[in-house]
Amino acid sequence: MSAAPTIGIAEQAAALAARLGRATLPKNPIVVYGSSTVRLWPDVPASLGRQDVIPVGFGGATLQDCIEFYDLLVRPLAPRLLVVAAGTNDIEKRNAGPAEILALVETLIGKARRKQPALPVVVLTLKPAPFHGERMPAIRAANALLAEHLPACSAVTLIDIYAAFVNTTDQADPRFYAEDLRHLNDVGYAAWNRAIAAGLPPP
Repeated sequence: MSAAPTIGIAEQAAALAARLGRATLPKNPIVVYGSSTVRLWPDVPASLGRQDVIPVGFGGATLQDCIEFYDLLVRPLAPRLLVVAAGTNDIEKRNAGPAEILALVETLIGKARRKQPALPVVVLTLKPAPFHGERMPAIRAANALLAEHLPACSAVTLIDIYAAFVNTTDQADPRFYAEDLRHLNDVGYAAWNRAIAAGLPPP
């Protein structure tokens, strides 16, 4: 499995927008929006057994990037459901704390609802990885804050994917990861698919 590309976030976003613009896509889809886990997600229709999910991911993306490029990448797709799959890169790249992670998620939801006020949103907890060993306390704390606050938000659901990727000592289980110990392997994506499928509405 390839690592995240070396081109910049803005260039990735522009290239992704161009690809989406050329593609034949379902109307009113479920959009899964996030970073390299979404970008590298193999054969999404076959993985989830449905045709209405569009992965919109770019390598290294933070929640800040997802907010910045939402109008370019997601709004034109007119999603009926938004799934947010980002946040760990904010901790890695910007040393964001739990309160900032929560604030960024809330900002992204607010931006998504400016033209779609009733848009339902699913937020995935931050995914751990062995690569992020020293950052695991921050990831756990951010997930705890999301779990404390998001359930009270209107039409927002939190899916705990963190639990699917840790072992009995609450550390990221290497069995799920590629050689770089940060991106998922096939076993990891099988767990990812199960966690996400369980939280989506019927096709």
